[in-house]
Amino acid sequence: MKFRKLVISLVAIAVLYVFLYFENNCITISEHIVSSTKIPLEFDGFKIIHISDLHSKVFGKNNEILINKIKNENPDIVVITGDLIDRRRYDEEKSMTLINGLKNEIPIYYVNGNHEGWSGKFDSLEKKLINAGVVVLRNESLEIKKCSSDVTIIGIDDPAFNAIQNTKENILRDIIRKELSSSIEKHDKNFKILLTHRPENFDIYTEYNIDLSLAGHAHGGQVRIPFIGGVIAPNQGYFPKYSEGIHEKGNSFMIVSRGLGNSLVPQRIWNRPELVSIILKVK
Repeated sequence: MKFRKLVISLVAIAVLYVFLYFENNCITISEHIVSSTKIPLEFDGFKIIHISDLHSKVFGKNNEILINKIKNENPDIVVITGDLIDRRRYDEEKSMTLINGLKNEIPIYYVNGNHEGWSGKFDSLEKKLINAGVVVLRNESLEIKKCSSDVTIIGIDDPAFNAIQNTKENILRDIIRKELSSSIEKHDKNFKILLTHRPENFDIYTEYNIDLSLAGHAHGGQVRIPFIGGVIAPNQGYFPKYSEGIHEKGNSFMIVSRGLGNSLVPQRIWNRPELVSIILKVK
């Protein structure tokens, strides 16, 4: 009887190990189509791969599994919405394997997250990213051109760069409003893509007429309950409204990545690492 219980226990542990391995190491690709009358004809079919919250995780030797998945999607650009590193296990080199595997083939646009801000070491990482040809957007915007048309891409710093930990939410929101005000005034008529780490401020992004916001930070709710959704997310609490997927408000869309890595909580449950594929379509 004791032997039988031991065998059952070992089998259960093995099954749990396999389940958790796949939940934390098998990358899914989620696809979204965003349609708008503001998208120029030349950008019809334009593909964006959205990455968030890598937290220095490595998928395969030198991140080759992740790199190959991205390349196989044949995107026009890659965007990274923060937490490329983890402040608790700070390792720039692991994160840079992803950048170095993509930099010669696909344009990369990047904004920072709260872990970059809290690490106190972002100057070093930023220099490496810029030297690798990554467009680091810090409360600024620029135009992406195709033929005679363009769309605007905007990137804002995470509020962690301008506030201490546990700052009240209303102060963080004021920081984001200030950053957006200084970033978008020159491109009011263009289709605007915002790169931001935090999804909980979707209402602010719509105030500034952002057409498409791309965010992360929520880690998909860390644990996802089937038919219910994510359990908990920073700055949103339990059962967060914006933990993954596409959201719409008026003429504005926001797509939230579940992210790729882990931080304080080391395991994902029913919440596999995610790449987000976005295709722009003329409406």
